[in-house]
Amino acid sequence: MPQSPSMSPSTPPRSSMPPSLTAFARIFSDRGGPAAIVFGVAGVGIALLHIYQIATFHFPGGLFKGMHLTLALALSLLGLILRTPDDRPWARRLLALLALLSLVPLVYLIVEYQALIDDRSFFPNTADLVIAALLLALSLYVAIREWGPIIPGIAIAGLLYGYFGYLLPGVLFHNGFNLDRLLGYTSIPYFRGLLGGLTAVSASTIFIYMLFAGLLKSTGGLDLLMKVAFALSGRSRAGPAQAAVIGSGFMGMISGSTMANVASTGAFTIPMMKSFGFKPHFAGAVEAVASAGGQITPPKMGLAAFLIVGITGIPYVEVLAAATLPAIIYYGYLLFAVHIQAVRLDLGATHEARQVEGLPLMDVSMGRAFLMHGHPILAIVVLIVLLLTGTPANTAALYAVELTIGLEIVKRIVLGWRTPVAMVKSMGAPVLGGLARGAHSGAQVAVVVAVISVMVEMMVATGLAQKLSYIMLDLAGDSLWPLVFLAAITCLVFGVGMPTSAAYILVALLGAPALIELGVPVLAAHLFVFYLANMSAITPPVAVGCLVAANIAEASFMKTSFAAVRLGLPGFLLPFLFIARPEILGLGAPIALQVLVALLAGVALIAINVALEGVFTRRLTVLERLLLLPAAFGLFHPSWWTTGVGLLLFVIIIGRQIVIGRRAPLEQPA
Repeated sequence: MPQSPSMSPSTPPRSSMPPSLTAFARIFSDRGGPAAIVFGVAGVGIALLHIYQIATFHFPGGLFKGMHLTLALALSLLGLILRTPDDRPWARRLLALLALLSLVPLVYLIVEYQALIDDRSFFPNTADLVIAALLLALSLYVAIREWGPIIPGIAIAGLLYGYFGYLLPGVLFHNGFNLDRLLGYTSIPYFRGLLGGLTAVSASTIFIYMLFAGLLKSTGGLDLLMKVAFALSGRSRAGPAQAAVIGSGFMGMISGSTMANVASTGAFTIPMMKSFGFKPHFAGAVEAVASAGGQITPPKMGLAAFLIVGITGIPYVEVLAAATLPAIIYYGYLLFAVHIQAVRLDLGATHEARQVEGLPLMDVSMGRAFLMHGHPILAIVVLIVLLLTGTPANTAALYAVELTIGLEIVKRIVLGWRTPVAMVKSMGAPVLGGLARGAHSGAQVAVVVAVISVMVEMMVATGLAQKLSYIMLDLAGDSLWPLVFLAAITCLVFGVGMPTSAAYILVALLGAPALIELGVPVLAAHLFVFYLANMSAITPPVAVGCLVAANIAEASFMKTSFAAVRLGLPGFLLPFLFIARPEILGLGAPIALQVLVALLAGVALIAINVALEGVFTRRLTVLERLLLLPAAFGLFHPSWWTTGVGLLLFVIIIGRQIVIGRRAPLEQPA
């Protein structure tokens, strides 16, 4: 994910602004300057607009989708200006011109909205097509600058297919769209593509969660979560690695980006793990896998939870309930795996959390840390409670945002007793800065979701999505498990290099329909493709999450990637369990059976990890390692008698390890 404005180079601006304006500008960017003020005011304004819309539903849905996207483009372009060096004035001016140009579709939509939906729903005029082309061009440009060429390239490929489909042979043939119809499908007057249903999800739900994430970070909530993570695991044998797992999981739940999470938390967790004796490539792998896991962890699931709701129509609470136990298994396995690695290396990595350099709040007592930064954590608790009680996801996030801001104000009053003017100044960074940066993150996500939606629209409008499902079914011979493996490969390939939300949208269109056609429950099919698309972030040869982690760890990229695959084993195996044993998702099963299947899955994954590492309390024999593999298979298999045999094998081998381990210490590794 691109740098946020706060992370931009700290080149002093060439400005003679008054000190008060300079201080205000630095709330939004270390560089300060007029551009930072414009960015900050725009970000806060856009944030307040979304808060107002979610609270009142004042604007019609179609109009607000257009407002959401055009303002997201403008704010993203302003963010690019802040990241452009001062010695490139023409580049900065061009970006400023494009930011102003992005407001043209906004004004047009506001003025012409009623006529578009009443008079020109199917017959756009020339001005409509010009605005649609402008909106498409700006969206593609911003997506390239923010996310690289892959996603815009996919969207352009979809447009070319929509126009030239009549030239293609076989199942790829369709009659083709003329230019007017093609542009209509991209945005107006059909309100599809860039302004389709996924953009509606971004506008109504995802954006408000990004605001909440920005406030969590700016008010110290995420720093407190990291401190708690180190306090919980700091004295265990694999303390630094387990703290990194817990902390990165917390952060990944909120950030919505594996790469951004690795870059932020990995900057201090990876060097810390190395200093306690973990090998560089392993330290990088732990951070990459823990960050990827945040994308599958409720309540946000890297924003995909809301996309699943938007695409399938399944209630959010059901998605939340289905995804919770697999996420617990994922992190439980990862905590166990790093402990086994510490045992294998004979590390005794206990430490005091306050000894960790560079980690915020480490020099503050836990009580004072909670007093100063506990209010956003309370907002998280309130958010989860509201979601579990059936409150709409966007309304719950709205309350969490309002609660965080309100408690921040109360904190400033209670702890500071400052004058009103001084208090407003002190609240600038946590509240205004958090809203602006949250809005910027939401804008970046809005653009990528809108652009990938163009490809989705083309695949649906041309019938290609249905044809691809038939092709996959044909290749699999209408048999479920060959189709499952084919879909898994497709998800890993198509998820390469993409943010979680975009990867899920694409693979949901490619893989899920074919699985559903053969009787897989809708939610199981969508979680299957989502998990595997997300795991492409740690799958070689691309593995963008591992690429960032390996760079920080100064380790081999390929060694880091392969270590990440071993540590991320649940992310690759659990999706198959969703198909074989959908009870783990609570589909058609009582809660007791769901928990039992989850426990068996956790035991099976532990068996695989112990077999791969060759260590439990002591080193395993070759026979023990070989027997653990069929034990794991039996635990995964849906037949209860194979489950019983697998569990018996596991108990015998691990029991023997525990008994012998008490008598014979683990020998030092070679």
